[in-house]
Formats: sequence, structure tokens, C-alpha cells
Amino acid sequence: MRLAPMIALAVLGLPLATAASAQRAADLAPIDVTVAVGEIGPGWVKKQVGEEGVTFVCETDACGGRGVVGIGQARPSPDYVKEVVADPDKTMKSYRYATEESMRPTGCTFKSFDVRRLGERRIQYESLGSCPQGTAAAMTTIFDADRSGMMSVQILTKSEADAVKLRDASVGKIVAALDAPRSDR
Repeated sequence: MRLAPMIALAVLGLPLATAASAQRAADLAPIDVTVAVGEIGPGWVKKQVGEEGVTFVCETDACGGRGVVGIGQARPSPDYVKEVVADPDKTMKSYRYATEESMRPTGCTFKSFDVRRLGERRIQYESLGSCPQGTAAAMTTIFDADRSGMMSVQILTKSEADAVKLRDASVGKIVAALDAPRSDR
């Protein structure tokens, strides 16, 4: 699958498209998305693991179609995270631009962008789209003001329904880790 390396780079590069900063939140420690998500399902093989995330690749139809999953995390500036959480509709334009620019090399485009509030200090952007050769794309990015961080999950596979199901399961694991008591991390 030729898109896999390009998608992995785009997913891990998305956080760089936002206002990056070395500042850390004093409130809560960040979670490790690689640990939080663990394994994602039969047939999905970890191909790239790093400090900023993990990439899984499916090379067989056993996964519901060949595909790639990128799960990453980044530290945008605390002010940017606060702005996104305070008014996600206002910051949607910059988020959408960063997402579209990061995906441009892959040929993938998103057809929808939605906002969900997960609490007073956490929001989630969701997007659905398509890629060349009939591949479906599903992406979610969570901004958490308590950690001044963002976590993203991006799925590309043959079926949009499978992409959404896998994305939502991975996001559920991340949200559970964010909500877990500090002693559990």
C-alpha cells in the first residue's frame, strides 16, 4: 500500500502544523497514547512507534481491508489549547486548514468536520473523508486543557464504517486514559 508511508508522515506531522511549544501544563501529566490504545485489532501490525505516537498497518483483508492507523500526540502552546477548548467553533477554521495541509501529499480530502464537547476542558474534532483508490478516512483530534495537549487518531481503510468503528474504539481508549485517576497512569 503506497499511501501508508505518506499517511504515517501526515498523521505524525499534523501536530507540527499547529502552534508547537515546549511548554508543559502544570496541571496534569500527559498520557502515553501508545500505551493507552495498546493493540487495535487482529491483523493490525505496529510499524512505527515513537515518542509522538504509533502507526499500525494492515497488509491483508483480515483487517476489513488494507489500511493504516496513525495515533499521535503533541504539545501545542497552552494558549492555543485554551483557545480551542474555549471556542472550538471559532478555531475550527485553523484546525481544518492544518488538517487539510497535512493530508495534501496523500491526496486525501475530508468532506465533513464536526465538534463535540467532552467536558468543560476538553473538546473533540471529528472528520470524515476519502482518499485515492477508494480508501475512506476517519480522524479525531482531542484537545485537553488540563494537559495542554492534543491527541489524534487517523484511520484509512477500505470501508468508511470500519474506519469510523476503529477510530471511535481507539478514541474511547484515549478518553478512558484521560479520565483515569492519576495513580493509574
